Amino acid sequence: MIPLQLLHGDYPAAISGETTPRTVGVHDINTFAALTGDHSRIHLDDDFGARLPYGGRIAHGLLSASWALGALSLEAGLTVGRRNLWAWISGFEANYRAPVRPGDTLRCRWRSARQELAGRGFGTVRTEFQVLTQSNDCVTDGHLLLALPIDAAARPPLAPPPTAWPERSFAPQPGRSYYLEDLHAGSLAGQTEGRTLTEADVVGYGNFTGDYGVHHANAELAATGLFGARIVQPMLAFDIGFALWLREWSQVGSAEGAGTAGHLCDRWVFHAPFYLGDTLRCRFQTLTSRASRSRPGVGLVTCGLQMINQREEVAMSSEVVLMYPRRPATSG
Repeated sequence: MIPLQLLHGDYPAAISGETTPRTVGVHDINTFAALTGDHSRIHLDDDFGARLPYGGRIAHGLLSASWALGALSLEAGLTVGRRNLWAWISGFEANYRAPVRPGDTLRCRWRSARQELAGRGFGTVRTEFQVLTQSNDCVTDGHLLLALPIDAAARPPLAPPPTAWPERSFAPQPGRSYYLEDLHAGSLAGQTEGRTLTEADVVGYGNFTGDYGVHHANAELAATGLFGARIVQPMLAFDIGFALWLREWSQVGSAEGAGTAGHLCDRWVFHAPFYLGDTLRCRFQTLTSRASRSRPGVGLVTCGLQMINQREEVAMSSEVVLMYPRRPATSG
């Protein structure tokens, strides 16, 4: 079947819907950990989870976000350009409102609206979404931006990516307890190990989430499209880069509660694709930190992540927002 090459002006002014529910099992949490490399105890250790406020282990926040995008790809393909060789997801944001537990049943409620022209021959469609449970509680919400050509002749290149941050050694002091007051712009910077992205990654993730549109699953057609070959799902690239970063960041989690204080938000901007066979590394640094205005004893930290390939090109810029404990007040 020939892909649907929808142009920006042909996209409906506004459409909405809701996807088929899907229940989260323990096996889903384990599978997501294996696909991405995020093996945090809070997701995999029942005994550890039983001692937390949640009363048990919880799913990765990015599992709900990745499932949302996959559900849109399966059931609302226009929103993600599933069959459009000249469209791409240019940006994504997810906010984590409540934990997802094994046994929860999730569905994605969404609404898309065509936006003003973005320039350079492409326009933008914004899709807002909510991930809802069987109790109609919102556990995750956010939006994605889809870039679409304005006319059939529009084939401009992607915007130049930003300059990569300098490579820095990440060496937190052994045995030291880090608190919010120790984090400031430019602190705790470094680079992760690399991970080569493979056919197994793309196929396994696509089958697990439903995110296997023409750019990722059809070699013959992808070769004739915007990127000239199959590419790794941008959400998968972020998931893997996040897991690589988290492995490093966990080294500063010696302060009580630092590892479980809260993952609040992820946002990323797409600059260029990762191709199968590329090696992804993540460069990171603290961007901002501040005390919480509503919760004593904790603060908010924003970490910047750059997903870089083996050619030192920044393919994706991203930010992660976390809650982090403050230094306890000393008596006397």
